[in-house]
Amino acid sequence: MTDIVALNKIASQKAKNYCAGVAWPTVLLCLVTFASYWSLPYLVMLAGLTLWLAIPGMIALTYAAYTVLHESVHGSINGNNTSMKWVNDVLGYLAGTILAIPLTAHRIEHLTHHAMTNHEGKDPDSYSANIISSPLGMLQSAWKAIAIQYQLYSRLHWPKASRTVKATFVLEVVFIIMLRILPFFVLWQSGDPEVIAGWWRVLALFLVAGLLGTIALVYLFAYIVHRPHNVTGRFIDTATIVIPKPFSTLATVLWGYQNYHSIHHLFPRVPFYHYRRLFHDIADTMDAMNAPVYRLTLRGLKSIKAMDA
Repeated sequence: MTDIVALNKIASQKAKNYCAGVAWPTVLLCLVTFASYWSLPYLVMLAGLTLWLAIPGMIALTYAAYTVLHESVHGSINGNNTSMKWVNDVLGYLAGTILAIPLTAHRIEHLTHHAMTNHEGKDPDSYSANIISSPLGMLQSAWKAIAIQYQLYSRLHWPKASRTVKATFVLEVVFIIMLRILPFFVLWQSGDPEVIAGWWRVLALFLVAGLLGTIALVYLFAYIVHRPHNVTGRFIDTATIVIPKPFSTLATVLWGYQNYHSIHHLFPRVPFYHYRRLFHDIADTMDAMNAPVYRLTLRGLKSIKAMDA
């Protein structure tokens, strides 16, 4: 008979081995993403970068930014190095400007999601279940992904938050707005009629890329890994989706390793780029706990054992 308790202890110990130091790849990801994202509007209006290149780039950067914000919420960037917690938080603030989601608010929303994953009426991410219901459902899911952050924070935390925390939240919102207004101010100040006439291209970049980036984020980060959105309990509320070779590594990297999102829910402080290795390290535990594991095929998702992944 499988010793479930022993397997869980071994899995927890293996997870700790991946949480020790500062997550430098995440630091680099944040700096590159932040600089690239906020450069795109200026490249569009001043350097003539076509929207056909800028919009896909901004969609990808939006998704990448959430990886950083997500890691910051869990303290995965500084790891066990408490003296570097300020780095963890600063990177979260920077990533939040891209997504229009303050780190201060997202901590409340996302940790509630972890505590109440798939619990009807309690999981704030439950809106994601409607993303494939219709085009309107897709738009509503994208809107709710942003709106729920502010709604939940104002209802649950703002009344009891300290002045410092409230000030931090307000400053985050101010920077989120200012960074979006600044390109239009620069455009106006250029005094060049041709440059000014291209204001709509910058607006389209923000609106179209923001919408499509958020839709991709909700689908890949929240919807598909928590289907059918009604199963609760550790190990079984979040799925693993294994991508077959030769595309496995590339697709997993592009997905931000979130096809191994089950590992994140089990061990939230493990940096995202260690998910796949930890999954294989604890495959026996995953199978013993009946964790849902699927292989992506041309016919859809096929249920498999973790040990066979």
